[in-house]
Amino acid sequence: MPVYFLGEDDNGCSPIKVGVAKDIGRRKSDLQTGNPLELKLLGWITSADDFETERDLHRRLASRRGRGEWFYIEPADVLPFLMEVGQRGFVAKNADAFEITGYDRDAIPEYLGVWEWADLEIDECCPFCGCLGGMHFQEASQMHYCIQCDTLTDFSELSPDDRDGP
Repeated sequence: MPVYFLGEDDNGCSPIKVGVAKDIGRRKSDLQTGNPLELKLLGWITSADDFETERDLHRRLASRRGRGEWFYIEPADVLPFLMEVGQRGFVAKNADAFEITGYDRDAIPEYLGVWEWADLEIDECCPFCGCLGGMHFQEASQMHYCIQCDTLTDFSELSPDDRDGP
């Protein structure tokens, strides 16, 4: 059961709810009922003890607590928590993550970005699954590899499925 971060999109994704759920999509849907503002998934953390992780985050954010499990923080405040846990931290990827915006000096495509609130490079965040373990370049294959989702790519071909959000 991952620890999730949900924000109210119409308010710049603040406040942010920090909670635990078996099914984040279902939990988001349940919370959306009765909330006039659209909720947006920002990211999640998997751990051996999700309830302890949630309690730890609630303690660390105690001075910014709103009502219940809602905290007056910004999406940028969530990123350090996600990055702190490395490959157990995930960002909910931007639906336009694979929109090519240009090419670097080595002819590697540059993309719009995985997460809309921070500029993350592929060595920091997998654009396919959102894992903050990043993609690693393999010299032998001359391709990038994600240890979380098992993607091996040179980014030359992207399927329509890769262009969709989480």
